[in-house]
Amino acid sequence: MKNTIAAILLAAFATAAYGGDRKNEVSVEISGGLSSISYSSDFGSVKPGAGTSVGINYLRNFNKNWGLGTGLNFRLYQSSISSDTYSDTCWTSLPSGTNRDFRLNYLYTNFKETQKAYYLSIPVFAQYKHDCGFYARLGAQVNIPVGGKSIVSYGMLKTTGYFPYENVTISDIPVHGFGAYFDGEAEETLKYRVNGSLYAEVGWNWNWNDKNTLYVGINGEYGLGSVYKRNASSPQLIHDENGNFGYTPIWDANIYANSIDPEKIKDDVNGERFKARKDVTNTRYINYSVGIVLRYSFWW
Repeated sequence: MKNTIAAILLAAFATAAYGGDRKNEVSVEISGGLSSISYSSDFGSVKPGAGTSVGINYLRNFNKNWGLGTGLNFRLYQSSISSDTYSDTCWTSLPSGTNRDFRLNYLYTNFKETQKAYYLSIPVFAQYKHDCGFYARLGAQVNIPVGGKSIVSYGMLKTTGYFPYENVTISDIPVHGFGAYFDGEAEETLKYRVNGSLYAEVGWNWNWNDKNTLYVGINGEYGLGSVYKRNASSPQLIHDENGNFGYTPIWDANIYANSIDPEKIKDDVNGERFKARKDVTNTRYINYSVGIVLRYSFWW
């Protein structure tokens, strides 16, 4: 009987000691891998990109196996679309009025656009740790955008301007936006939306000493809602009155259906010049990631 009471008291003491010493756990982490925004396109090749995240987490341990946590993480997502050649046409006008409309034809060689998204993520997760060192996390997170951009690059951009009131095509006045341009690059802002995602992680942990733990694992995330709201109302390349170019991010661009050679696209005699245009990409943009995480924690 005395041995039984002693064993119960020892177990209670051990549990209390654990609860007092390892109840709170704070960690810093870094992760990297595939971290992208998924979308598709009828033109070009879409590729996921590499991304990373850094953050800090707090975990409340209820016993030696289970805990509930939250944190704050800064995340980078990247994706890209590329094409060996990309051509289109659009109408614009000179400052003197609509009767001076002209058609801008353009052809890209080695076209590429990279999209970047920067987010702050606030996760809520449950964590399980086995005595052998295995651990698992499962939860959800809110993703708040803090910035984003698209980066357009090309090997060559060739433009011509057709002026119907003179029946003239201009192709060799680069200072006015008509000619060949090489190795160009431009950036445009992308405005992302708040969204949510599911989050999971599995791995191994080692007690570095009596107050610190090292985690190494594989994590994954899948978005629950679109991160971008499109406004596909403009051609990808825009020509202003001074001969300068404006670049519409590809997600917001539209093109002529089946556009292959802009010189072969006929004018619409009724003035409905954008009747045949269609969106370049689809309307669903979901963030996702799969990567390796390294986390160092201290607890008390």
